[in-house]
Amino acid sequence: MLNTDEYSLEIYNKTLAALELRLKKGETDMQEIKAEYEALCTYQGHGMNGRGFYKEAEIQGQIDAYQVFIFRNSGKSS
Repeated sequence: MLNTDEYSLEIYNKTLAALELRLKKGETDMQEIKAEYEALCTYQGHGMNGRGFYKEAEIQGQIDAYQVFIFRNSGKSS
């Protein structure tokens, strides 16, 4: 089993690849990506009560991927 850091990195890589594919296929736009990012941040901000360490690692990996994706694509299709 992966430790939480490894799991977070795995989720980061998968999320980033999925975001890139969605944008490439025209299945989303930057406005939608930014809204999803905001929703993830809100979800994370609700605290860890009832969540395990792996769920927190998953959320953090997703947030990191969204941040990098938004930074790399700022100014495109906004």
